[in-house]
Amino acid sequence: STLDAVTKGIGDVIPIQVVFNEAVVVQGTPTLALETGTNDATAAYASGSGTNTLTFNYTVASPHVASDLDYKATTSLALPTNSDTIRDTLSTNGTLTLPSPGGTGSLGANEAIGIDGVRPSVSGLAANAGTTTVTLTMSEAVSGSPDGSDFTVTNAAGQTNTVTAATVASNGGSIALKLTNMIPNDASISVTYAQNEAGNKQLKDANGNAVVSITSGQAVTVT
Repeated sequence: STLDAVTKGIGDVIPIQVVFNEAVVVQGTPTLALETGTNDATAAYASGSGTNTLTFNYTVASPHVASDLDYKATTSLALPTNSDTIRDTLSTNGTLTLPSPGGTGSLGANEAIGIDGVRPSVSGLAANAGTTTVTLTMSEAVSGSPDGSDFTVTNAAGQTNTVTAATVASNGGSIALKLTNMIPNDASISVTYAQNEAGNKQLKDANGNAVVSITSGQAVTVT
């Protein structure tokens, strides 16, 4: 049957269970290596000693990504130090070999968990001379009701232009900044943004990943 897919964002904690054929006793903190794109993640042992099911917790972080979360390899269940052990009740070392990733019995086969650890960013900035609006194009759709004071528009001379309002487009793909002064011709401007701590004012993508900051590296020369 088709599994119900769920996508987790930055800060979400995902419990992952490793099931043995008998009860095991854990010493220390075994780990489980996960496949999460360019920056792979590690889940740490959390509970289950004395049973046949061990739980490992993984917290989604930036920039982890996965369309269907799985561990990296059959050897991903590991004992980081000599004092870490997984043994049965007779003190026999447990077999730590996992099913092949994506194969029967694997995390990827048993669950459909997507990972989105990528924060939205500005992919473009546009402004026209003689207007009072700067438009930020976002890398993905966002929602939220930020204050104009969350943004600062600066020209090449270091002069700032107060932002009186910030309006997110209905499709979430862009943000219009309303300025107090008209934008002069041939002015190089840049925009910075500081995350608003009020929940409903934060800029977030569909999976709850907040825009923490926008740097002055996003710049445009107005003509």
